[in-house]
Amino acid sequence: MTIADTLIKQILAQTELPQLSPASDDEAPEEDLLPPGIFADSPDFDVFRDRVPDSGERFPDPAESPAILGTYQHMSSPGIITLYRRNIEGCWKSLINHAQRRFPFVTSKDAERVLDLLVLSVYQHERFHYVCDFCRRLFGGQFDRLHEEALAVAYEWQWLRANLGGNTFFGRMHPTLGRIVVRELFDQRAPGYRDWRNFANAAIFHDAVAAYVHPTGGQVFAGTSFNLGRWAVEHIADDRNKAWEEKIGT
Repeated sequence: MTIADTLIKQILAQTELPQLSPASDDEAPEEDLLPPGIFADSPDFDVFRDRVPDSGERFPDPAESPAILGTYQHMSSPGIITLYRRNIEGCWKSLINHAQRRFPFVTSKDAERVLDLLVLSVYQHERFHYVCDFCRRLFGGQFDRLHEEALAVAYEWQWLRANLGGNTFFGRMHPTLGRIVVRELFDQRAPGYRDWRNFANAAIFHDAVAAYVHPTGGQVFAGTSFNLGRWAVEHIADDRNKAWEEKIGT
């Protein structure tokens, strides 16, 4: 179990959401709709658009800004991924409150799925920073803070695309709510982050990752079908052979 799974369980355990009422034999079950404004006291969602770079040498706990949902601390053996519970919970409630104004039929189950999406998206973002850090130490590349944030958000997008349909948590979410949530999460406006759209295409993304993590890789693998960018994002963040630690921050 990752810290993402643990954090989701912790937040849900401390949040009272309506539960689906069992139906009698002659009536349909009631929907577990969230009461209007259940999270009305949450921060405005624009607070969470003011993101700052979250990959570096050191980060305080608690985070300095409510917009910092997770961080990756560069390796001094090992690297450290931190997810900040208070900020993530605040962002989730703000996102639900924002979505309810446009779609008032948010159920408890869908609210839980939104939390899944948010936490796992942040977690994937930080894992991508680990991939970049690992490659810098392996291949000797340079750290470009803002460019890396754009690629990290683009990686979130690639991860989300792989979980859009079927029996995934996102596939089971009401489509109207899903569109609202994804639009808000990827409406990035901070420097670096907002450039992720330049790498939304998977092929362009993989090429950009390869150029960033191993600038001379194009010469090394010229004439082959090996895709360094795809290999890096699919295999370096290996839970069975990792050089990072994980923790939940306050």
